[in-house]
Amino acid sequence: MILNDETIIDMVAKGFLISENFEIKSLTPNGYDLRIDIIDVDGKQYSKADIPAMKHFLVSTMETLNMPEDVVGMIWTRSTFARKGIFGSFGAIDAGYHGNLTLSFFNADGPIELNKGDRIAQMLFVKMNERAKIPYYKRSGNYQHSQGIIKEPLKAKSD
Repeated sequence: MILNDETIIDMVAKGFLISENFEIKSLTPNGYDLRIDIIDVDGKQYSKADIPAMKHFLVSTMETLNMPEDVVGMIWTRSTFARKGIFGSFGAIDAGYHGNLTLSFFNADGPIELNKGDRIAQMLFVKMNERAKIPYYKRSGNYQHSQGIIKEPLKAKSD
């Protein structure tokens, strides 16, 4: 079940889903628009950047997520940017994840200006049929408590 705007507001008020930097203007009927905090192009970080055509770039989100153990997040590039040739590659945001996100994008069209605060991706919150037996933070937790642009796992993998 996809959570609606009213349920999202209720859960945020209880400290879940988005625990920091929630902005009511980013709320949609069935999700939330994530905003750019830091833009990373070729390893250099900006709050405003002109992204050239055919260029990969990363952004971190302003929002800090606090995913309950029974909710998973799904992310899509907002159509406003997709229509301009911006494509994103995202995974699911696991139940039990806490932290900012680093999102990966590619500009397949002409140059585009991005600014801190731009709403670049929409996130839907999907209620699972029951809590995860082993939530993200107890499983790999590689990116748990991420802040800013993260390119490598924060937690060392054990073999």
